[in-house]
Amino acid sequence: YLEGDQSLPFEVITERLSIKDKNAPGGKREKEIKIRLTRRGPVVSGVLSGLKTDKVVTLRWAPFETMGPFIGADRIMPAKSAEEVRQALSRFDIMMLNFVFADKDGNIGWIASGKLPIRSQGDGTVPYVVKDGKDNWVGWIPFEKNPQLHNPQKGWMGTCNHNTVGKDYPYYYSSHLSPSYRYRRLIQLMEAPGKKSVDDHWQYQRDSMNLMAKEIAPIMAKALLAHPDSKELGEILSKWDYLDHTDQAAPTIFQAVYREFALLVFQDELGDDLAKAMLKVWYFWQERLQRMVLEGNSPWFDNILTKDVKETRGNLFHKAAQIASEKLRSSLGQDPKGWQWGKIHTIEFVSPIRREGFGKGLLGDGPYPFPGSAETLHRAIFAFSDSFKVTTSASLRMVADLSDDDKILAVLPGGVSGRFFHPHAKDQIKAFISGEKVYWWFSDKAIQENKKATLTLKPN
Repeated sequence: YLEGDQSLPFEVITERLSIKDKNAPGGKREKEIKIRLTRRGPVVSGVLSGLKTDKVVTLRWAPFETMGPFIGADRIMPAKSAEEVRQALSRFDIMMLNFVFADKDGNIGWIASGKLPIRSQGDGTVPYVVKDGKDNWVGWIPFEKNPQLHNPQKGWMGTCNHNTVGKDYPYYYSSHLSPSYRYRRLIQLMEAPGKKSVDDHWQYQRDSMNLMAKEIAPIMAKALLAHPDSKELGEILSKWDYLDHTDQAAPTIFQAVYREFALLVFQDELGDDLAKAMLKVWYFWQERLQRMVLEGNSPWFDNILTKDVKETRGNLFHKAAQIASEKLRSSLGQDPKGWQWGKIHTIEFVSPIRREGFGKGLLGDGPYPFPGSAETLHRAIFAFSDSFKVTTSASLRMVADLSDDDKILAVLPGGVSGRFFHPHAKDQIKAFISGEKVYWWFSDKAIQENKKATLTLKPN
């Protein structure tokens, strides 16, 4: 392969894969693949589906170059102070995750883990064209410069996968970020007057206020009110309190219309397949589109396929409402007032062993109507191009009083056992859905008082 004028040999490694095959002896067959490596990562052209090019394309991954003998998680769990957590995370290079932590001495902290390259050119969002032999990765962002915060003066911190680096941050960190709506809602709640109780913190995790809708829905409603065939939808949106509750029709109308609106904005320029592929990646386009809607006059609103007409934001909202309305009437009935969010926005707990068909309900549970959306603290993400069924929610809700081990509130979307048919495999689902508070036993005394059995592991 060429790096500028320099011709370099590929390093070739051979991997053997075992592939499940019911027609092969023993139910599996072996496949040998050869991987070509360059100084800038393995070659993926000719390997990744959908990547059509006659160029040599490589994919460079930071952990492949920085990974040591340990993942780095070994020192996190036994850490006894916020400072020990910080030291442990300095070795956690392989994954970019948000860690928030606190200790009994009142110290609190947040750190974004992972090791990221410092680039002399480009930012990694599009393929970098190699023109010479110079490496555009010129070093690594020091751990001390990773986004982080320790004992802030305001007394609290929070992170919602949003952009946490300021304009003066010297390095490129990421463009794959959540909109800031959830964090802004957290600020509203945390900085409201008055002392915050344990109950308050528990309820904050179930808060369904949609600040994105509060900004976008009035613009959408105004466009829909201007047309007889969408006026009723506009009226419902105009009366909305922007809470994504299961008994309201407004969240259904807002999300369904906004989905069709996003498609109309992008598919004429990008084509149907590429537009849908991009829109699946929420973090890539959400804030960009929301900014266009709020500004009101983006050239993306004009359909390039209609030469004699210049479409506006209002035109696209109206057309999106027509498309969404037809789909909703076919699935939820003719009356928009009956399009409650909980009828289509549901959560289901399924086992990877049996996701569909007979036996699914024995190993899982649901579906249940579920409030919230992707932009609420009560997180409830759904796939862009699929139904509105929840695909991602909280893996744990927890409020911990670090001064008292017997005051730990927590609930799992499932149970504490992963064994099928175990009485504690699914026994917290009802509490997860209803918001019931569940106290966990953390002190040695409480554990001994409530234990039902003891597991002893003996060396062979």
